[in-house]
Amino acid sequence: MTVPDTAHSAAIAPLFLAHGSPMLAITDIPANRFLRSLAGTMPEVKGIVILSPHWETEGQKISAPGTLKTIHDFGAFPQALFDIQYPAQASADLVGQVAQLLQTAKIPAEEDGSWGLDHGAWVPLSLAYPKPSVPVVELSLPYDSTPESVHALGRSLAPLSEQGILIIGSGSTTHNLRELFPEGTDPAPWAIRFDQWLEEGLNRGKIEWFSDLGAGPEFRRAHPTEEHLLPLFFAMGASGREAAPELLHRSYSHGTISMTYYRFPSVEAA
Repeated sequence: MTVPDTAHSAAIAPLFLAHGSPMLAITDIPANRFLRSLAGTMPEVKGIVILSPHWETEGQKISAPGTLKTIHDFGAFPQALFDIQYPAQASADLVGQVAQLLQTAKIPAEEDGSWGLDHGAWVPLSLAYPKPSVPVVELSLPYDSTPESVHALGRSLAPLSEQGILIIGSGSTTHNLRELFPEGTDPAPWAIRFDQWLEEGLNRGKIEWFSDLGAGPEFRRAHPTEEHLLPLFFAMGASGREAAPELLHRSYSHGTISMTYYRFPSVEAA
């Protein structure tokens, strides 16, 4: 795939997509229905760059060109989940553009052909784009990531949005698997409070708001570990501007997993 010239491509605003449990792929819940309708609300996408919290590495890794294997990085789920395959291609052109932008930003990165698409990537993508015909590049989440470093990573890739490339951070705004209730349970008050705190900061458009994540109400209850929250700041940075995002959808899975979806207006798409 050759990434098209900016003048002939509609800018695509970056997204933050909640992926929740792998069961999202096959369960009829509001978030599943939202993702299935998402592509129909967007301009044509020429390629996708996605950051998943389920690929944590020493240093920054990016997909090597080729077919990306579907990684079923979970256990004790129905066979129907393991039967899903999403053989997207990482095109050499898109991989090269990502690598060049990271080099320009002085972010060391290595291509990696041993990974593929983990469920943080293929679950939301298979719902939004059921046919894996769009080139996809996955980015890893370095172990030492912070809100600021992930924001800078997204910022470095902001020019891709102007060329019709969809930049996605995949995660969850609350993600505590030790506090799950039956599906359909009313959302936990602490999950709502944490989402409200996040939204206040996002509406300010300043990454500095998130320098101390512990300032969020019951942060460690919402996130025993923070890797699922960090991709939010990747999408925020990829907008290339300080502006409030658009809340596209919010529901709660199992009462505590926030299935929140944001669109961040990019410079050209705004």
